[in-house]
Amino acid sequence: MSKRMLLSVWVLVGCGIAVTGQAQQFIYKWNDEQGQIQYSELPPPSGVSYETVRKPTGFGKEGGQARDLAKEQEDLAKKLAEEEAKTQQQQQDQARKEEDVRAKNCEVAKKNVETLQSDRPVVKADAQGNKVALDAQQRATELQKAQKDQDYFCNP
Repeated sequence: MSKRMLLSVWVLVGCGIAVTGQAQQFIYKWNDEQGQIQYSELPPPSGVSYETVRKPTGFGKEGGQARDLAKEQEDLAKKLAEEEAKTQQQQQDQARKEEDVRAKNCEVAKKNVETLQSDRPVVKADAQGNKVALDAQQRATELQKAQKDQDYFCNP
């Protein structure tokens, strides 16, 4: 029974060494004739000094993970670019709307100035909704307001 147990222990130790050997593979690093650094899983030619670098475990899997990460980053970059384009489009649309409103307000202000500078009577609704004709002082005050509006809306 002790032989059987000893044999089992040796088998387990052998398996452990094999697994450890696979998990901790080395990469050889050396300088070639042109002075360039070379990496290889195979040892360099004889007579060339080298150092061993531990290869990360699961090396093949990490390559796949790196590709997945790169794809995620690419997708995220596309999404961000689309959102940025959408935001810029919305800002442009908003700027156009504001410019249209400004142009309409400019036209209204110009018409108000023109009307208040004319000799025609000007009627305005009071708080109760009744139409009341403006006297000369009220007309001058309204003309000043209309000119300020014209300056504001017509001169960006």
